[in-house]
Amino acid sequence: MQHSSTATRPKINALQALRAYAALSVMLGHGILEFHATKGTAMPFNEFPLVAGVDIFFVLSGFVMFHTSTGLWGDKRAPLRFWRRRFIRLVPLYWLFTSLMVATLLLLSRHVRSTEFDLWNVLSSYLFIPSERPGGRIAPVLSLGWTLNYEIFFYCLFGLCLRFDRRRGLSLLIGGFCALLAFTAIFPPTFTPLRFWGNSIILEFVAGIGLGLAYEQGRLRQSLALSCGLFLLGGSLLVAAGDTDLPRVIKGGIPACLMLCAALALPARLDRAMPRPLILLGDSSYALYLSHRFVLRSVTLLFGAIAIPAGVEAYLYVATTLAGAVLLSILIYTYVEAPMLRLLLRRPRDAQPAPASSIRPILQADSPPC
Repeated sequence: MQHSSTATRPKINALQALRAYAALSVMLGHGILEFHATKGTAMPFNEFPLVAGVDIFFVLSGFVMFHTSTGLWGDKRAPLRFWRRRFIRLVPLYWLFTSLMVATLLLLSRHVRSTEFDLWNVLSSYLFIPSERPGGRIAPVLSLGWTLNYEIFFYCLFGLCLRFDRRRGLSLLIGGFCALLAFTAIFPPTFTPLRFWGNSIILEFVAGIGLGLAYEQGRLRQSLALSCGLFLLGGSLLVAAGDTDLPRVIKGGIPACLMLCAALALPARLDRAMPRPLILLGDSSYALYLSHRFVLRSVTLLFGAIAIPAGVEAYLYVATTLAGAVLLSILIYTYVEAPMLRLLLRRPRDAQPAPASSIRPILQADSPPC
């Protein structure tokens, strides 16, 4: 069975499941890294297959931006409409956790690992301008936000290209990305934002757009066996490439594309039967992404204050952080993020908040990275 139009399947629950997988994968990778860094022990395995959930988010972002922008191309008002919805979806919650991180640095700095207060780093974090930390790493004060600096860059360019018809707009977008990569390869920049944005990882967004075109044209066949096979192949490639020096766009981007294809290949009847808890976890994935570092550090401090048998400590740590991070993310989504979206998406002349059903397209129209 093939798709002739995206209208036949406007909501793809499998994308929420993929988002949940990516967020949990990154959280587990960071949790295991945190445990071994705190204990001063070497990682028992390469963590790349876990933290490569980030690459899934980037490819997914390109796909969903294309998939949900069908009626915007060529509209002169489209950029502002697009940017408004992207701002509402990403920025307020990110600013909230960035502020929490700044407060932690000011009040509890002795409990923070590998981050210190720097005024420009803080200001640039709120503005999504890539900047170097005092130690030289290019990352915002909330380190997880390095991916959002790429997302915002992509959204800015994608929004501008919406002013043109789709063919011209996509040509400008893809050509601009390729020109940026070529320029930074020939003339290595010293300007930090240009050096950051000129990473080949930005091609993962382009790959997602390409998959969006293939899906629209019905080139992606639905089959449970194909779906499972593509997902397993993607995971196997992640493990195989983890110890290599290949560019991340290859060792992370190609498996991410295969995993997205796996989600799109899931038969529609199975997609409609996706368990509600899994969809909820996908809805909560952005909150999970932004909050899980706080959970990891809190549990690390707790475990440092109590005696736990060495043989079970690592397993108990992973189980505790996983359960705590998932529970917290669902609470944040339910009582902070969703109400905030209802408020901010409310039309000016409408005294009533937007219904919950109107939020789902926005939640599915973004892939917060990790």
